[in-house]
Amino acid sequence: VYYAKKKRRAQQTQGDDSSHKKERKLYNDGFDDDNHDYIIKNGEKFLDRYEIDSLIGKGSFGQVVKAFDHEEQCQVAIKIIKNKKPFLNQAQIEVKLLEMMNKADADNKYYIVKLKRHFMWRNHLCLVFELLSYNLYDLLRNTNFRGVSLNLTRKFAQQLCTALLFLSTPELNIIHCDLKPENILLCNPKRSAIKIVDFGSSCQLGQRIYQYIQSRFYRSPEVLLGIPYDLAIDMWSLGCILVEMHTGEPLFSGANEVDQMNKIVEVLGMPPKHILDQAHKARKYFDKMPADASYVLKKPKDGKKYKLPGTRRLHDILGVESGGPGGRRLGEPGHSVSDYLKFKDLILRMLDFDPKTRVTPYYALQHNFFKRTADEGTNTNTAGSASTSPAVVAPLVDASSPQAAMLKILN
Repeated sequence: VYYAKKKRRAQQTQGDDSSHKKERKLYNDGFDDDNHDYIIKNGEKFLDRYEIDSLIGKGSFGQVVKAFDHEEQCQVAIKIIKNKKPFLNQAQIEVKLLEMMNKADADNKYYIVKLKRHFMWRNHLCLVFELLSYNLYDLLRNTNFRGVSLNLTRKFAQQLCTALLFLSTPELNIIHCDLKPENILLCNPKRSAIKIVDFGSSCQLGQRIYQYIQSRFYRSPEVLLGIPYDLAIDMWSLGCILVEMHTGEPLFSGANEVDQMNKIVEVLGMPPKHILDQAHKARKYFDKMPADASYVLKKPKDGKKYKLPGTRRLHDILGVESGGPGGRRLGEPGHSVSDYLKFKDLILRMLDFDPKTRVTPYYALQHNFFKRTADEGTNTNTAGSASTSPAVVAPLVDASSPQAAMLKILN
């Protein structure tokens, strides 16, 4: 279920030659490597039921393999957790949350991955998931990082807001804590339906266990500042993701937390004083002026230059009045100035510094960006209507290649 970065990481670590080890220690009777990961053998059967096909992802938690379920006669993804207590404990929380969500979403309407079952195998907790397709980072790579159309971005946005609305139901109150393109997967390479995966860092409101959460590019100001966080951190991540899906590049690509905060301030201006006043880590990024107790950005230690606060406008990043990102959408149906103004307005509400006033999933779904225009409403089956117009993407791959299927979603 888990792709891109973890796959890239897996490839980097595969080359390690452990033959120079001073001692040849057996881990878990020889079933584990020295990293406490289960040694995957293609063709092995777990529980006389799941036939292991191949490794599809690797992460700090363990590994994900593709397998065939002989009982149900279908392919599945199995997340094999490391044979180490902290990873087991965290995965048990993940199982509990997935079971709660799946129970509350019996009709499969809320875009959350299905956990089919779990079991122990040779001291490893194994989570069996439905097998999904590519993740949104793979999709971006297939546009050569030029981004997907505003129409496809809207389809993703609506599904993701619906998923966040579901997570916010009082019985769940679940914070994903690691929303990013790699953790959003297509159900089918030819369709726009998606699901959220990897609840391995997630928690329920009031059960927060980590201070260091969220991948840096998608990390909310309250987490950067050390302010207690709630479900609104996922909405911040979503705002960052939606801009990236359309422009093709991360909105705030910080190299570290200080760079991250500076990149946010370039676009959104300074955080409000009442937010910084309650922030443990405010002094990591800002100096307080003795005269009026106002805040200014610290001078970067590495001498890095940033634009003045709020001068790298989202308006320009999106190309609201200049034909979209890089002018690449000029004249394309569904990419009018008015379409862009609605998109920009929604994103700015998602990227509110104040988690208390940041748009909630419910109100995000009411936003004009998701409303059919009168023009589209009258126009039920015309191929050229703005709502159904295909995204124009230059063919990037040969029609017979494996990626061709995925690219149908872009066309």
